[in-house]
Amino acid sequence: MVEAMKRKVAFFSEAGIKRGLGHFIRSYTICSKFKSLGFETDFFVDSDIDLSDRYSDVQYFKWQDFSLENKYHIIFIDSYEADISIYEMISKSSQVAVYLDDYKRLAYPKGLIINFSPDADEKFYKYKNPFNRYLLGLDYIPIREVFFKTSSAKKESLFIMLGGSDVLNLTHKVTQYFEDMDIPKVVVINNKNSIKALNHLQNTTVLYKPSDEMLISYMKRAKLAISTASMSLYELSFLSVPTIIIATSTDQLIGAHALEKHHLAIKYVDIENNNWLDDLKDAVNTIIIGGGRLPMTKIDGLGTQRIVDKIMELLK
Repeated sequence: MVEAMKRKVAFFSEAGIKRGLGHFIRSYTICSKFKSLGFETDFFVDSDIDLSDRYSDVQYFKWQDFSLENKYHIIFIDSYEADISIYEMISKSSQVAVYLDDYKRLAYPKGLIINFSPDADEKFYKYKNPFNRYLLGLDYIPIREVFFKTSSAKKESLFIMLGGSDVLNLTHKVTQYFEDMDIPKVVVINNKNSIKALNHLQNTTVLYKPSDEMLISYMKRAKLAISTASMSLYELSFLSVPTIIIATSTDQLIGAHALEKHHLAIKYVDIENNNWLDDLKDAVNTIIIGGGRLPMTKIDGLGTQRIVDKIMELLK
């Protein structure tokens, strides 16, 4: 791809113990696509955890020290923390500035705004600025390439994944509450301190920092999943796994009801309710025991290619 070889692309994102990995994963997915097409890419992450064991090509920085030392044709930014001055600098310093957004966090400067929310067009961007371009809705969900390559036989299991960092420490509480249910449980954790407690639970498989291939293999086997309202939900929806969601942060809470409304999730359970664990168990029983199932929205997995196509159009 001769044209791509002339293009330099930078990505700026964040991750961490309290921030989770969702922004990093979705940005890195798009970065990987550009790299596979022959673009020269740099990926920068503000993180308080070391990601080098799996992502050796990322560079670390801090938002408070942000600067652009190199020139790029395309710059992506995906953040809940970067202030407007950083976005303005990126807008002025690139041919195409791309902002990954979740709830219209800022009055973005000139650039391309991407919001994956199913109701982004009607809820956040009903009124559009003439100096911005927009990619809105589920057609632009970036799905990792490994999801297309990993195969696995279907198996009756309950898949539990409450965020890469599990910032509210809910994984053990939820899994323990379901211990008496006669279905295999698969729990994904990144916190090493949780392993011992979870290993004591019956009929439970613990996946500590699994490889992408192992994670997706277990995802595909699941009859039902419990997940946060984050990137993992979109990936489970792509695999047609019915999912019950909880929200563990403000941004997830904003979009949770829309995800249920558009059938990406079959149920939203509010952890602010005193009886939320009972509500969660009732929802699981409806699917596992009762066999009930709502129609699901299918994500086609072509979102990353659509993003690339649009950016190439803007460059021309």
